[in-house]
Amino acid sequence: MVQVHFEKLKLVPVGYVKTSDSETVIELLPDFTEAAEGLQEGDWIKLILWFHRSDTPGRRKVVKVHPHGDPESPIRGVFATRSPHRPNPVALYTVRIHDIEGSRLYVDRIDAIAGTPVIDIKIFAKRYDCPEETR
Repeated sequence: MVQVHFEKLKLVPVGYVKTSDSETVIELLPDFTEAAEGLQEGDWIKLILWFHRSDTPGRRKVVKVHPHGDPESPIRGVFATRSPHRPNPVALYTVRIHDIEGSRLYVDRIDAIAGTPVIDIKIFAKRYDCPEETR
């Protein structure tokens, strides 16, 4: 097994999740507002988030969980789940943009909490994001 050692891995938030009872908003930081140029209402995007509240030494060591936190579900490896408990608490969502107002992207509801850092946004690309065969 090849292991790569990172002296320091630096992630820079490009924005933060804002939530209310009815909507999820991605609030871009001023330095990254121009990076959203070309995005349009109706576009599908990939949001990459850092689950900062799950970023603890103990939670990073969890390798098996009950899916959805349901003790009735058989335990599985975290890579076979969407659990926030994982070696690197990265979250990935595919959402549609409903509206864009300045530095705010109004998107589909997600289960991230308000204040969750957004570490990247990528346009959804069918050729990369939709494999023809899945199990």
